[in-house]
Amino acid sequence: MSAVTLAFLGLGGLSLLLLLLSLRFRRIGHFRFLHRLARRRNGRAFTLPITSGFIGGFGFGGAIAIELSHRSGPGAVLVGCVAGLVAGTPLAWGAGRFVNAVADMPTDATPESAGLVGAVGVVVSEIPPGGLGQVRLSYAGQPMKFNARADGPLALGVRVLVIGVPTPTSVLVTPLSAVHQQMGHFSPEEGS
Repeated sequence: MSAVTLAFLGLGGLSLLLLLLSLRFRRIGHFRFLHRLARRRNGRAFTLPITSGFIGGFGFGGAIAIELSHRSGPGAVLVGCVAGLVAGTPLAWGAGRFVNAVADMPTDATPESAGLVGAVGVVVSEIPPGGLGQVRLSYAGQPMKFNARADGPLALGVRVLVIGVPTPTSVLVTPLSAVHQQMGHFSPEEGS
């Protein structure tokens, strides 16, 4: 293996180190000084994953081409540079597309406790008159316990409706059967 091949392999190894750094330290993922030098395109400039993709393709692609061509000296450098450009450019483009797709991926809204109003749950710790008990509600798709107050005492297992959220960890509830009676409906267990 020639010294030129080793130099190209060293560039490929450097790209792997840059990629590991970008995964470990996300704040250095964007080269701030290159933002000023590069023309921005669609609000993006050079990022560490894009740069490491190019350097990796350049280094490893160049090393493979040099070994396959069996050249040495200046001819090997030329073959390595041309092959490196050919391999590195699509890898940089692909890394940029991947990073942009992941960065722009839509996510669900952050759940807020105010969104609990109207949720149906069940009493898991009796609610005494004027005191606190506990209810289990589905919050952001997960069953969670909340401290609960009610106008009157509620026994274990009573289905409740959240009518208020005074704090992020407590709710005001009313029996679901009382709501159905006020609306003139039967309870869900009896069929509607």
